[in-house]
Amino acid sequence: MNKGFFGSLGAILITDPSNIRYLTGFMGVSPHEREAYVLLTHDKTILFTSRLYTETARRLTQAKRLTFTEISREHPLSEALIAITTDDHISKLGFEDRHLTVAELSNLKQTLPHVRLIPTGKKIENLRMIKRADEMINIRKAAALTDACFTHILQFIRPGVSENTLAWEIEQFFRANGAGNAFSPIVAFGPHTSQPHYYNAPDTQSLLQKNDIVLLDFGARVNGYCADMTRMAFIGTPKPEWIAAHNAVLSANEKALSLLRDGERNGATLDAAAREVIAEANLPVYPHSLGHSVGLDIHEAPRLTVHHAETLLPYMTVTIEPGAYVEGSYGIRIEDLVLIKDGSVDVLSASSKQLPVL
Repeated sequence: MNKGFFGSLGAILITDPSNIRYLTGFMGVSPHEREAYVLLTHDKTILFTSRLYTETARRLTQAKRLTFTEISREHPLSEALIAITTDDHISKLGFEDRHLTVAELSNLKQTLPHVRLIPTGKKIENLRMIKRADEMINIRKAAALTDACFTHILQFIRPGVSENTLAWEIEQFFRANGAGNAFSPIVAFGPHTSQPHYYNAPDTQSLLQKNDIVLLDFGARVNGYCADMTRMAFIGTPKPEWIAAHNAVLSANEKALSLLRDGERNGATLDAAAREVIAEANLPVYPHSLGHSVGLDIHEAPRLTVHHAETLLPYMTVTIEPGAYVEGSYGIRIEDLVLIKDGSVDVLSASSKQLPVL
């Protein structure tokens, strides 16, 4: 990191698991627990973790320019931070205010009374918006595997199958191919499709009916990096209103992609253009943004929304996912993953968006 990145800070404590993985390659068994910390100084990257991960940490120190310090109940992080901030004369320590809990911040203040603690906002997240070459390779692999999964899953979409069965089939496919879920797959039938983030409760068995509608929102995770795609399917004879809505949403998706290809890089402009297509079809305009970035997390910055003008830069990966949802009746969403490049775009989602009637 250059000196401009730190500003007046002597060091930054990293606690977000995705940011830790981005900086070091470390990933624990339970990312939602405090299994590791990273301290960035002007000349060092220090990984703190427990004896459970000693072998992993040593391997990472050999592959990357970082050092490893083991922590435990007997030798906690606070003890290590006292030593480092004292020895390196660090008077200002940055912390990830969007991730650190109030209790953890209070403990830091008690532990380091000689250090001024300063929130850093989205410093690392802003770095993560622009994907490195190795990140793009993994995202491309995840998108390709997601396409392969869609082809695979179509053969299981038949009357009588349950939402949970299809979701499990998606997960099994990814695991069998050396990957995992980027997120819990959304598999929705019939009126459930009107819920943009429908939850497949494990204890329910919603079965697919003849002449029904299916929404599949899913993505593979390869080497930590995510893909995200949504496609629709119809069983039997689709209702005319479903076909009309699908055509409108597809037009909105293609309108945004066309503008991207023509050089439009304002996320708010893209979202407004897609919304206009949906509104002109006399359908409810989708209640979410047109898209979001994808990387180590399934939802990253920037978002493509009329509420905030974000400029899309080369080597960002974003989704384009307009939709139309009629509460309690049906919903349609078509989502592609897109890599922004210098003067062009690559649509990474290759699965057909034409209306599949099974």
